[in-house]
Amino acid sequence: SWWAAVHGYRNPTLDRAMKEQIEESMSHVMFGGLTHRPAVELAGRLLQMVNNDYPSNNEMSDSLSDMDLEKMQHDYQLTKVFFSDSGSISVEVAMKMAIQYWFTLQQTKKTKFLSLSNGYHGDTFGAMSVCDPVNGMHSMFAGTLARQYSVPSPTG
Repeated sequence: SWWAAVHGYRNPTLDRAMKEQIEESMSHVMFGGLTHRPAVELAGRLLQMVNNDYPSNNEMSDSLSDMDLEKMQHDYQLTKVFFSDSGSISVEVAMKMAIQYWFTLQQTKKTKFLSLSNGYHGDTFGAMSVCDPVNGMHSMFAGTLARQYSVPSPTG
């Protein structure tokens, strides 16, 4: 991905991690109702972080067996993790989840989004609809994208 160029191409650390992942678990990230141990362990570490649950030695759990899953399920305020394979897809899913939330509350007309001007959120249709409507790179799609709301970005 050209979005990963910030890490450098052929970065030895990333190359090694990818080879290890392919050899030891799964090489694909689309879960589709499935999961694998590294994903569950990463989700656990993320949940520890967002719930400010750091061990006394200030080291995150490295393995699933070190995590208190019962505590996570019952004591944590934030208990869900959703993995996505790209930024655009993560925006699409977040938008769908927001609409689904309102639909479950019978608020079926709540389908619009508010975004900040000068923002870029991706190249898929939903993500493009919340990008900057004036300065965005998607102006040629303006007539086909869902119309959303935009407010000026904060300054200073």
